[in-house]
Amino acid sequence: MEWVVTLSVVGVSLVLTLAAAWLSGRPRKDSMRTPWISWRFVTLIAGAVMLLGLVHAMNLMGLQTGAGMPGGPSRP
Repeated sequence: MEWVVTLSVVGVSLVLTLAAAWLSGRPRKDSMRTPWISWRFVTLIAGAVMLLGLVHAMNLMGLQTGAGMPGGPSRP
């Protein structure tokens, strides 16, 4: 069950990152309407969620991440 959720989150955030990056790179239209969503911010958030999902998938595979790092668990 954890793999299904993790891979789903990674897949959705990958698609959202690519779509938001494409939308943020398009030229603006000449109109008085302001955009409701900052697509650059959506790209940043979706990319961060994707990175967290990939790190979680690595942890599920048995690779330890964060050990011995500042803020992580320390080993004697």
